[in-house]
Amino acid sequence: MYWMDVLIFVFGLCWGSFLALMAYRIPRKISIVVPRSFCDSCNDKIEFFNNIPIISYLLLKGKCKKCGAKIPVRYPVIELITAILFVFAYERLFYDYYSLIRALLLVTALLPSIFIDLDERIIPDRLSIGLIICGFALSLFDPMMAWHESAAGIVVGGGLLFIVAEGYYRLTGREGLGGGDIKLLAGIGALLGWYPALMVIFYSSILGSIYGIAMMIIFKKGRLTEIPFGPFIGASAILYYFIMEGGLIR
Repeated sequence: MYWMDVLIFVFGLCWGSFLALMAYRIPRKISIVVPRSFCDSCNDKIEFFNNIPIISYLLLKGKCKKCGAKIPVRYPVIELITAILFVFAYERLFYDYYSLIRALLLVTALLPSIFIDLDERIIPDRLSIGLIICGFALSLFDPMMAWHESAAGIVVGGGLLFIVAEGYYRLTGREGLGGGDIKLLAGIGALLGWYPALMVIFYSSILGSIYGIAMMIIFKKGRLTEIPFGPFIGASAILYYFIMEGGLIR
């Protein structure tokens, strides 16, 4: 039903606006409930009619109405990505109530984590540990995924990445992966299970390697340049789940 797709898309835009707000406020330890949206530059409160997802950004030409400061393009980007993923989840996963919930939890936790890690080089515990708790709790009710599969996902996702990180540190004396990456993978394992967590580690390693090589070739970056790994973990988990569970590849 097309009207349902439209409603889901609009809801996704609104939820994406909230996720963009989370990505800005959580690392700055600002409440995600109050105050209402404000300009990052002049701190002026944004009226609701200037805070309509994507539309307001286009009408204001990407600038604050009061001070003229540029509005980060990530806001409409996160809104649009969320809306598209929500519609895709509804169309492909609605046959399974728990799969739909799992998809929405994945997007809600991972999209803010990706952008926070890009900016701040951290992945907040409230997102990663929250995903662990929600993922395990969901397994207690989901007839298609037993609680021990979720527990195994936590061990495989977080444990394997911890072993890699510890091994790298002992060999080089440098930290290659942060605790946030480990906890985020544990959360993905809790939500999806041990095998998807293993696949996410594999695909994120490939994406990270491709990006690192491109940085060295194009921008002449050195091998020791710090690259946040969280975005590759988050992107790989979203792509893997939506492609595999969404039926694009069987």
